[in-house]
Order: sequence, then structure tokens, then C-alpha cells
Amino acid sequence: MKEELKRNYSTLPREKAKQGGISVLTDAELLALILRTGRKDANVLELSEEILQLRGECKGLTALMHFSMEELQGVSGIGGTKAIELLAIGEMARRIWNSRVREDLKSFRSPQDVLLYFKEDLRYLGHEEVRVLYLDTKAKLLKDCLLAKGSGSSASVSGREVFREALMLAASCMILVHNHPSGDPTPSREDEHFTESVRRAGEYIGLPLVDHIIIGDNCYYSFKEQGKF
Repeated sequence: MKEELKRNYSTLPREKAKQGGISVLTDAELLALILRTGRKDANVLELSEEILQLRGECKGLTALMHFSMEELQGVSGIGGTKAIELLAIGEMARRIWNSRVREDLKSFRSPQDVLLYFKEDLRYLGHEEVRVLYLDTKAKLLKDCLLAKGSGSSASVSGREVFREALMLAASCMILVHNHPSGDPTPSREDEHFTESVRRAGEYIGLPLVDHIIIGDNCYYSFKEQGKF
């Protein structure tokens, strides 16, 4: 009887999709199609719900874009193969999101543009990354450059690294961007000191830093908006 029940749970979403189309499936049912099987104490739909609730701050299918291998394998019933499959789906979703957003984003005119560009890349990272957007005279992107990647809540970068790439690209201006894994974008004293040193150096060589944006959990801090420039 239990084996028959397991088979029913794994085929129900498939039959439902055949009858009403894939769009009628719930998030858990969509995930169940990928997982195919549950575990001894949970059918595949229950396992799917457990995964969708795994991250308190990022629930639902969106979380698939941000899980790590370790997180997924920490769920009973998710081995290496299933974890890789879920990570692949999450990465495809992230790339589809980014490609659509970045095709529509013609230039960087506001902090909201920067937030939209980096939203799904930086908001749930467990470590800090420092990025720079190098722009031309029309605020169009020349290059998005990863300057530093931290192991935890901080990442270090030198001003020399910032300007070396800018000069090679013949950039007209640039925007510093980094994330706070805590979700709170309020700048630290080190953030403020680094921003000011880069801003002054940029003024001196004629390559202005137009903003420094810190990204938190679906929120941001803009040094320009706060009157720091």
C-alpha cells in the first residue's frame, strides 16, 4: 500500500499537467516533477514543500537560485545527484532572469538600475563581493568587473585595482557595488573611508566615481542619494 501511495504522489503532478497544462501546477508540484521520489517518512510533495521552506528569508522557487550544494544535501532524501539537478535548475533560472533584465537595461541612470542588475546575483550571497561597473559617456556598460571576493562578511580591494581596469577600458566613469551578507546595507566605517579615497583619486585623474551602492536583502544604500558625493 505504501509503495502504491508513493507512486501516486510522483505521478499526480504529471497527470495534472497533462490535463490542465504545466501552468496549473503549484510550486511544490513543479519541484516534485524534478525530484520524482520522496523518502521513507515523506512523499515527494512533502519533500518538495520542505525544500521550498528551507530558507526563511528566501522561500519558494526563487530560493533555487541561491542554494548551495551543502544546504541541499542537508535535507534528508537529497543526495548528490538530486542536489546537482536542483542547482542546475536554479542556475538556469538565474541566467534567464539576468538575461531578460540586462537586455532591457540600456544604461545606468539610478541606483534602482544597479539594484535590478545585481539583485539575484548578490542579495543572498553568504560572502561579500566587490564589483565595479565601468561606464561610457552615455552611462552604458563597458564591463562588470569582480574585484574581490571575501570568505565571510568582508572583502578587501585596493584603489589601484579599481583604476587599472578603468584606464584599460577607457571608461568615462564608474560605480562601485558590493553586498552585505547580513542583509543590512548600512555602510561600515571602512566602507565610507574606502569610498572617499576612491572618489578623491577619481577626481584627481579625471575618472569620476559616480556612486557606491551597497546591496542588502532587496534594499540598497546609495552614497550619492545620501549626499555623500
